Amino acid sequence: MFSNTPITIALFVNVVVTGLIALIAGVTAYGAINSAVENSVKADVARDIAIMLERAPERGTIPDIAVLSSNINARMRAGQNDPGDSIYLLANASDEKIIGNASIVPDIAEGAWAELDGTDIGLSAGPFLMHRITVEPDFSFFVGRRLSARESLNRWFVPVMIIAVLALGIISSLLLGLMNHRFRSQVNQINSVFQRVEDGDLTARILSGERQKTSDDLSKLSANVDKALDEVERLLRGLESYSQVAAHELNHSISKLRVRIAETGNADIAEEADRLIQLVTHTLELAKIEATPGFSMKPLDLKHVIQSVISLYRDAFDERSVSLETDIPKQSAELLGSRPLIESALVNLVSNALKNAPTGTKVIISLRREDNRFSLSVRDFGPGVEDTDLDVLAALGRSKETDGNGFGLRHIEAVAMRHGAQFHLENASTGLEAMLIFRGLNRT
Repeated sequence: MFSNTPITIALFVNVVVTGLIALIAGVTAYGAINSAVENSVKADVARDIAIMLERAPERGTIPDIAVLSSNINARMRAGQNDPGDSIYLLANASDEKIIGNASIVPDIAEGAWAELDGTDIGLSAGPFLMHRITVEPDFSFFVGRRLSARESLNRWFVPVMIIAVLALGIISSLLLGLMNHRFRSQVNQINSVFQRVEDGDLTARILSGERQKTSDDLSKLSANVDKALDEVERLLRGLESYSQVAAHELNHSISKLRVRIAETGNADIAEEADRLIQLVTHTLELAKIEATPGFSMKPLDLKHVIQSVISLYRDAFDERSVSLETDIPKQSAELLGSRPLIESALVNLVSNALKNAPTGTKVIISLRREDNRFSLSVRDFGPGVEDTDLDVLAALGRSKETDGNGFGLRHIEAVAMRHGAQFHLENASTGLEAMLIFRGLNRT
């Protein structure tokens, strides 16, 4: 089925217009040929009348009726014309037949031409063109011809014209359909490359092999997109390399500083140095997540990620006397994503919930499916927060009550962005609920 894209609409209009033009041309040709047939028959009848009356236009004489009757009789006996194709009829003033090969006198006005069926004059069926003239005051002379050329035209030309129009429409539809298929294939290929880049494949390109030699507009556009992707890959590779070098150098320098501080016995400054190392690490990690599209996206089951994090934190919950409850369906929850990133985001959510859950309360991890989306939520029963806006919370930095550095929520937001997911925070009746909504894996 064609979609309502401009190229598809243009191709459809082209097919319709081509078919209409072919149809109009065929009808016009049929009309012209039919008119030529009638004119030819009229000219032939006029010549025959002149011969039968044995006169030329300049003589101005008309033979008596006996001579005309003799001529009609001779024409019929001689069989110079097939009686089934030519009609000769002489009638009196009462429109009664005197002589002729038609048994019924047709009702035609003086000097007029009329198209009749053979059955109307007592002959075999078929179209006839007849002409009536007055011969002497009380007699009428009828001469006609079967429209054999018209019958042949209807028998052969019309079917051929219909077949030709249909063939033209079919061929045009096939050619235009192939053009549309080629266009849509190229567009789909471009979209596929963008999806691969979004999923983390920075080497994906549109043009390859022989297609690089083509010069159509889409190929030129694809070549420009490939150049842009080359530059994006170069910049991101450079950023990744720089981040790794910067992380190594900063961690090395701060670690040396921490060792020297520890030798002085100042535990507070040593702790701040540890916090600074974590801050640098989180900063570089967050920058990498936000700058690098996709990471390594693979099909995964969100249930397995949840179970892994629960196993990791089970002892920590027991130590704090906080119960950990789950509400997870038995069905799989498949999506396309990076397991390390999703796991790190869930670790941040669970860790934050555990920090804010008072002793004796609980934390609930739930997973729900709505259509092709999975909602992963972590809820604590602590004091909650006054402002649930994500940007505000991410900008709060380190709070006075906790030892965090303010990058947890920002990290979760970055992970959600990389997966095309949504991240929401809202106050529940008691405590705070954090929710990640992922797109499910489409298997169709």
